[in-house]
Amino acid sequence: MEYIAVNIVLDPHQEETEGILVAELDAIGYEGFQTEEHVMTAYVPAKTYNETHLRIVLNTYGIQDFTKTYIPYKNWNADWELRFSPILLETGKGCSVRAPKNGSMVPVWPEVAYKLVIKPELAFGTGHHPTTLMMMEALLTMEQAGLIKNKRVLDFGTGTGILAILAAKMGAAAPVHALDTNIQSVRSCRENALLNKADQQIRVHHAGPAAIQKGRYGLILANIHRNVLIEEMDTMARGLEPGTSRLLLSGFFTTDIPAFIEAGQKNNLTLYEQKENEGWSLLHFIKTT
Repeated sequence: MEYIAVNIVLDPHQEETEGILVAELDAIGYEGFQTEEHVMTAYVPAKTYNETHLRIVLNTYGIQDFTKTYIPYKNWNADWELRFSPILLETGKGCSVRAPKNGSMVPVWPEVAYKLVIKPELAFGTGHHPTTLMMMEALLTMEQAGLIKNKRVLDFGTGTGILAILAAKMGAAAPVHALDTNIQSVRSCRENALLNKADQQIRVHHAGPAAIQKGRYGLILANIHRNVLIEEMDTMARGLEPGTSRLLLSGFFTTDIPAFIEAGQKNNLTLYEQKENEGWSLLHFIKTT
C-alpha cells in the first residue's frame, strides 16, 4: 500500500499536544506515528489522504508548519515484525510477548505463565509503550490476587487485542469483549486472538462506546486517549456490574490525573491505585454500588 508521510513540527513540543494530535489524526484515517525531537511523522494511506481535513485538525492547535512525502509500496508489517523486540514481564506469574517471525524470538524463553504472540501491524498495543506495559502489569497483579478468573471483562479500544488476549488466558469469563472503532484494529485483534488460540474466548466488535452498555462487566480496560476516557467515564461506569467491579484506565499523562479523579467521583468510582511510567499514568478505580 502506498502511504503519505506527514511531518508536523511541534514547537514547542508538548507531550499532551502530541497525544491529542495522535487521537485526532487516527480518527481521520492515519495509521502510524513516530516522533523525533520536535517533529511528529504521521502515516496515512495515500488513497485516504485529505489535506483539507489535515489542515482543519492542525489549525485547531495553531500548527501551520508541516510537509508531506509520498512513500511507495513497502511491506510495512513484515518490516515492523523484524524490529519488534521481545518483552518479558516478571510481575505476578509473568508474561512474555513476541512477534510471529523467528527473528523476534529469543533462544530460550524464561518460564512465565503467559506467552503471547502479537502481530503488530499498524494497530496500537505491542506491549512496548509505557501505558500498555502498565496495563499488563496491573492485570498480572490482579490475576495473582484472584481478581481476573471468571470475571466478565471488556477491553475498550482494543487495538491489537493484547489486553483482551491476556485477560482471556488468565481465565476471565468467556467471551471477553473487545471493542474498537478502527476496522483495522478489529481485524488485528481477531488475527492475534487466533495466533494465541484464544479466538473462541474473545468476541471482537467494530463498535464505539455505546456498545459498552449492552453488557455488565466486572472489569473494564481502556488504554486510549484522555479526551475519550473522560467523555465516556459515565458510559464505562454504567457498564460495570453491581457489587465490586473495577475500571483500569491508561493513555494519559500524570498531569491529567486530577481531571480523572474528579470524573470518577462524579460516577461513584473510588480511586484504588495509581501508577506512573515515563510521564504516563494508570488509574485503577473501584465501583462498589
